[in-house]
Amino acid sequence: MRSELDDVYRRVYREPPYLEGEDDVARFGVLFAEHAALPGFAMTTVREAGALGGFAYGVRQEIGWWPDRATAPAPSWFDGEELFYVYELALLPELRGRGLGRALLDDLLKERPERFAVLASRVEAPARKLYQRWGWRKVGEFGSGGIDLLALDLS
Repeated sequence: MRSELDDVYRRVYREPPYLEGEDDVARFGVLFAEHAALPGFAMTTVREAGALGGFAYGVRQEIGWWPDRATAPAPSWFDGEELFYVYELALLPELRGRGLGRALLDDLLKERPERFAVLASRVEAPARKLYQRWGWRKVGEFGSGGIDLLALDLS
């Protein structure tokens, strides 16, 4: 499964606007292993003709958690709330436009006990407009490179 995840990650994130290389794939592998070992880890996948075509995963974060690279503090309405942070949503290009990305994310977030989910999205990424259509709203910025932090109310 791990090599399949790396392969999907590689194919998705080598595209613009990401243009990631093998060092980034290796970094993803290390981070994924760390995240998968955490309590509150969850993942969904989609298979096409027996092969992994996409995945989404995230981890429950404790009350008061907020990304270190966020440019501003968490919104006050997150106070006292655990968050579910979506680390990755990756779907192969040939499977897009069929509702599979939305299904991956919906499956990942259904019946979550946390009230809010949060993710980071590049402003210029095609997925950014989809998130907005799906009800995610900007709650901050991440780092210095045009990355928005988006939140979805799960209640």
